[in-house]
Amino acid sequence: MAIEFVSLDTIIYDLLYIIEGSQVSQSISITTNQIENWIHQYRALLIKQDLDKGKIVNPDYVQEIQCMKLIVVDKSEDSTIQTGRLLVRSELQVPKTIDLNFRSGFTYIGTLDGRELDFVPQSRVKWQKEKYYTQNSPLVYLKNGYLFVDNDHVIEWLCVRGVFELPPEVGNFVNPYTNTPEFTISSKYPIPINMLPTLKEMILKKELAITVGSPSDTKNDASNIVTPNEREK
Repeated sequence: MAIEFVSLDTIIYDLLYIIEGSQVSQSISITTNQIENWIHQYRALLIKQDLDKGKIVNPDYVQEIQCMKLIVVDKSEDSTIQTGRLLVRSELQVPKTIDLNFRSGFTYIGTLDGRELDFVPQSRVKWQKEKYYTQNSPLVYLKNGYLFVDNDHVIEWLCVRGVFELPPEVGNFVNPYTNTPEFTISSKYPIPINMLPTLKEMILKKELAITVGSPSDTKNDASNIVTPNEREK
C-alpha cells in the first residue's frame, strides 16, 4: 500500500543515504540535526518564492494547531483595552510564520466551532477598535510571540492554521483530546511531494557540492528518492 505522505524522518534519512554514498562523506561529518536544519531552511525559501508571486496558499504548506490553549492576562498588557472587554493570550508562544509579502502567514485563526476571528497587526488594533462596525468584534493580534484575543467574553481555545517557518515547533502544542503533539518527526511534513526533489537537490548541491541525477521513485512510495552522481570538482 502506497504511503500517503512524506515525513521529516523520511526526508532526513533519504538525504543521509545519498550523502553517505558520496565522496563528501569521507571528508566531513554530517549530523541528522544539520540535515534537518537545511530541510527547514530550503523549504521556507521555496515556499516564500512561490507565495510572493501572489499565488493561493497551497494546503500542503499549512499546519494546524487544533487546540491552542488561552489564558486570561492582566489588562495592563494592553493599554487600549476598553471597559467590559477581556484579554486572553496563548499559553505558549506561537511558531513564527514565514514572512510573506502583503499578507499574513496565518491562514486561519478561529474558535473550535469554526468561527473565524479577525487577525490584525498590533499597530492597527487601536484603529480597528474605533471603527463602528468592528469595535465590538473579537480581535486577534500577535505580540511578543503570543496571540492575544481582545473580546467581551473569555475564549479558552483557538484553532490556528498557518505556514510556519519551523514545522517542529508546532509539536510544542499537545492536543488535549488525543494527548499527542500536533507534530512529530513522523508526521506529514508540510511541503508538496512534487517540491521534494528540488528541495533535496538544492541541499545537496548548495551545501555539499553533490550533483544529483534525475529523481527516481522506484518503490512508488511517495518518498521521491534522489540518486547521487559524482561530487562536483
